[in-house]
Amino acid sequence: MTTLNGGQFTIPIAALAFAVSVAWFHRSQSQKEKDNANKPSAPLPEDATIGSRGVAALPATLSYLSSFFKCLQDPCDPQDNPKGYIGLCIAENKLITDILAERLMQPGTATAAFSDSEVYGYSSFLGLPVARSAVAYFLAKRFLFPDDPTITPDQALQHISPQNIAIGSGCASLLSYLFYILGEKGDCCLIPAPYYAAFESDMSAIAGCKAFPVHIANPVMGPTPKELDLAYIEAQSKGMRVKFLLLSNPQNPLAVIYGADIVKNSITWARKRGLHTIMDELYALSVHDEHNHKFESVIRTLDNQLGNDVHFLWALSKDFGASGFRVGTLYTQNLQVLAALANLNIFSGVSHPIQMITAEILTDDEFVDTFLEECRVRLRHSYAICANKLEEMVVPYVPAEAGLFVYVDFSALLPRKDFEGEAMLRDLITDYARIVLTPGESQRDSRPGFFRICYAWTSPEVLEIAMERLSRLVVKIRKMDWSDLNEISLESVLKG
Repeated sequence: MTTLNGGQFTIPIAALAFAVSVAWFHRSQSQKEKDNANKPSAPLPEDATIGSRGVAALPATLSYLSSFFKCLQDPCDPQDNPKGYIGLCIAENKLITDILAERLMQPGTATAAFSDSEVYGYSSFLGLPVARSAVAYFLAKRFLFPDDPTITPDQALQHISPQNIAIGSGCASLLSYLFYILGEKGDCCLIPAPYYAAFESDMSAIAGCKAFPVHIANPVMGPTPKELDLAYIEAQSKGMRVKFLLLSNPQNPLAVIYGADIVKNSITWARKRGLHTIMDELYALSVHDEHNHKFESVIRTLDNQLGNDVHFLWALSKDFGASGFRVGTLYTQNLQVLAALANLNIFSGVSHPIQMITAEILTDDEFVDTFLEECRVRLRHSYAICANKLEEMVVPYVPAEAGLFVYVDFSALLPRKDFEGEAMLRDLITDYARIVLTPGESQRDSRPGFFRICYAWTSPEVLEIAMERLSRLVVKIRKMDWSDLNEISLESVLKG
């Protein structure tokens, strides 16, 4: 099996090669920082009709968004448009939309959303009381006591208080507010790499904070205190004030689960240095094997003792396939954070009808149990389509334990072993296979040639088309010289 790191990587990464690649990455990043620091502030364009902050917000937050828009404008359809574009770069779960939609279209749900006069007026911008209570119950039942099916709402709320819950328009806004409230402009956040590409925008757009990647020898296993120390020291040597540690578990883009000891050791390390730890557990309920896995929420790992310095995020976007609802949740025991957020969240509140619907869904235990089990079945099916084809192609990948994606090593196909080579492969896949993947460079991987494949964004039928196109393209690249890869020689990639 051509997977990565022995059940995690069958093809080993030599320590020397890793060290060289990391050193190269940091040198290149350092040079970029020096070049940018020496540049004078760019004047506004003469035809600018907006201010400097508006100009700074104009570039796309994700490098691959323009290519993704092609997938929306000319989407692949097995019957009507088999040569259309296929987006495998966005981590959304479209496999379960029908189940959620069927539940939400029940007459009583719409009635609950609009019949209560409370939804028509202002309320706390941390969320409606009924919605905050529902989230608190859900977190206690699914995250703190996942093995206790008998826990009642009253018992749950004794452990997680609704007063420690905030609801905002997606986790991106809540994450942005956390950095704004807890830090200062220019503060630095350590993140184990590779990491979710939009984290950098989430922390910089409003709060003005900066990300610093923690490159580790075995990304699948998670960071060690020594590796966190090295990143901390390096960031400080560059004049950065390290204030935060951000962990995602299950990890995005690797789709692996950090063990409870990794999480606990990382938080212990952060506490010794007075840092805040932000835990992103957006894929916690998208674990592929319900019974045979090592995932444990930080809420349980810390015995619900988060203190003032550990902050937990979860949303409807991934586990419930409802990113369009814009419902994110924050659980923090830091009351000052909540007091500040109560004022700021006026800009990012969730509509009251959606909060009422969220409250109804999260407390419908029978539906949630059935929904999550069917979600796991469908995720495993699509993942198998992807993984089996990668095996057939003899392309290494990280075996996915959770989430909506798989992390793949295409480095052997690069025309040159740097990020220019990765960009050339990315463009080849986009232009001739008409598939858009998430490139590793955008996720701050120090190793060129890694890509994330988001297999839950499309139907299994379209996914099979995508993987077949990829397979044909891989065969062409291996057989031909890169200089001979062109529109004519790659015409069969789409035709089959």
